[in-house]
Amino acid sequence: RDIAEQLQLTDPEILVGSFDRPNLVYKVQRRANRLNQVREVLDRHAGESGIIYCITRKDVDQTSAALKELGYRVLPYHAGLSDDERRRNQEAFVEDRVDTIVATVAFGMGIDKSNVRYVIHAGMPKSLEHYQQESGRAGRDGLEAECCLFFSGQDYGVWKRIIDDAEPAAREGAARSLSAMMDFCNGVQCRHRAIVEYFGQQLVEDSCGA
Repeated sequence: RDIAEQLQLTDPEILVGSFDRPNLVYKVQRRANRLNQVREVLDRHAGESGIIYCITRKDVDQTSAALKELGYRVLPYHAGLSDDERRRNQEAFVEDRVDTIVATVAFGMGIDKSNVRYVIHAGMPKSLEHYQQESGRAGRDGLEAECCLFFSGQDYGVWKRIIDDAEPAAREGAARSLSAMMDFCNGVQCRHRAIVEYFGQQLVEDSCGA
């Protein structure tokens, strides 16, 4: 509606697809030992492409370095790297010269890679909108892909501090989105159902089967 208003469209036809991605298997767990939890996912998908999202650049650097030392084919990506290094790392991932990118949310826009078999969130995203977009980079070829989210109450505190430093006009909406994300992490209902209902739709199937 906002786009239609900004472009001053007259009675446009608006088509809304389903928010459900039935080929994605969502797993949400409390974070206990981040590195070990991440490694379990990588070992299930040895030699396959995946993305690990971290909240901060520091987390990206530490996680990437630790995995590399353990022999995993990973590269980092965040806004603190030079433009040239970001470009080289992104190209290596797209061209399958590296298995895994460890990144902040700066990574992924415009990435056309259909064979991403797993997306790991090593920290809680700040909203379900972000989670839907970032986890949705898995399985674009229609084949099964795994989306693992490892969260902690500390993540809520990190995002809350960032939100409190934002413009006053943006704080209320961002705080609501953060609370909805935390509710999703702590929830017990089907993850597919929780996501589509958040976006105002209904899950057609009785069970997602994931």
